[in-house]
Amino acid sequence: MTQVSNGVRPTKRCLTDLDVPLPDLGHPLDEITHRVVADAQAIPEQRDAGGAERISSLRDRVWFKVKSGDYRGAVTNLRGHELPNETPTGVGEWWIGAAGHRQADSPQRDFYETIKRECTVGKTISTTRLLPVDWDWKRLAAEHAVAWRREMKHLVIRLIAMSLTTGDLAVAEFRQHRLKALARAGNGHEAYLAIIAEGIPDPEVFALLLDCVPGISVDDWQPEPSPLADMKPSPGEIIWSTLLPSAVAHTILELADAIE
Repeated sequence: MTQVSNGVRPTKRCLTDLDVPLPDLGHPLDEITHRVVADAQAIPEQRDAGGAERISSLRDRVWFKVKSGDYRGAVTNLRGHELPNETPTGVGEWWIGAAGHRQADSPQRDFYETIKRECTVGKTISTTRLLPVDWDWKRLAAEHAVAWRREMKHLVIRLIAMSLTTGDLAVAEFRQHRLKALARAGNGHEAYLAIIAEGIPDPEVFALLLDCVPGISVDDWQPEPSPLADMKPSPGEIIWSTLLPSAVAHTILELADAIE
């Protein structure tokens, strides 16, 4: 399964600073094609090698400089309690909190001077406003959900195509679960298809797996055992089956070729 993206993400505030339109959820924000975002991806490695340059005026936490042409940015690393509990390990740790233009001809309008003034109240410096907010975490979670659904759809299609091609049970394991597909030809016009899952107690997840089969509506599925496939689930198994029209089977085989 493809790993979720764990790059340096721009916050919504940063996207506004750069005047970058928000891409759809299938496009991770750390892969946006803007030079600041692209160059910021090197900061974690530079930090580990001791080569990242700190923004010395922001003293409440460590911020690193991003220099890209006449653009500038501020990157920080979140740890421990600063991350939501459900965040996958290594994901959502690095963020570009703000960005702007270098103004060499006007120090007062230079990005780093501007960001220092924004974060200074009296003699206190607080960069909390530059950290990711609830919107940023929800966007990250939504990207992961879209990526997971895409990967699951690819997995289901590959399994069905494999079973259609061999006539045998196709099996794959993911996240300590096991997913199986069995497609058997019927009278030459239709086949039946069974999706079998082990270790997936959440009915919503299983419903999502069934929804990954193109051309089959939710009302077309029925739980086993049934007269259709006459399969008896083993302990821990859930089986749902459906008729598989030849046109749908052909589409699945084409999609599987495209995935490869």
